[in-house]
Amino acid sequence: MSVILTIDASSSLCSVALNINGELVWNTEEQPRRHAQRLLPMIDDILADSGVSRSQLDGLAFGRGPGSFTGIRIAVSVAQGLSLGLDLPVCGVSSLESVALAAALNEQGAGKVLALMDAHMGEVFWGQFDVIDGMTKAGGAEQVGSPELCLAEIDAFKGVLAGDGLNLAAFEALSSDYATIQPEARIMAALAEREWNNDNFGSPDNQLPVYLRNSVAWKKLDEQPSLLKRK
Repeated sequence: MSVILTIDASSSLCSVALNINGELVWNTEEQPRRHAQRLLPMIDDILADSGVSRSQLDGLAFGRGPGSFTGIRIAVSVAQGLSLGLDLPVCGVSSLESVALAAALNEQGAGKVLALMDAHMGEVFWGQFDVIDGMTKAGGAEQVGSPELCLAEIDAFKGVLAGDGLNLAAFEALSSDYATIQPEARIMAALAEREWNNDNFGSPDNQLPVYLRNSVAWKKLDEQPSLLKRK
């Protein structure tokens, strides 16, 4: 039995979820550019509404990316701060895999999902995931590149497509049934529970963001303290 808090800010959504011994409560807000202002209050609210104190948490999961660079940095900083302050083990969860799992939960019989996210700058993030007994499993490395590179992989792919990358003009000829799916903590909570059961939570020092772009520099918590300040 465990109490695990999951947070995500890797897209325009800001979301938190609390898994209390298998019972899930969550809150999701459309908050582009306001993740730093909303994430901590949303955490406090969901804990208060659930009657759970911070000291009762057993673990903390966060959306590690890929996705919004700023949002990922905010989520990692909050996760690091809470982990260090409360001595909690931490685990990063793939944003792309959460998109894939959301689609798999809606598409009965899906065996494979290719998740695509708008990476901006004329590129997309994507990754293939197998669906086994209702849970996703990475089917290869997550990637970033041009829509043309992604389309070349899609040409040989047999499965479900999902994610807001499908809204880009390059993909307009493809099915967009799941083009509204974005990473969300309530879906990540299932992935976090899997990682908890597999003993994959650990020190925050070993749980780093995933940008997929080598040009993006990560700053440690003590180099960006303003992300944890509440105004």
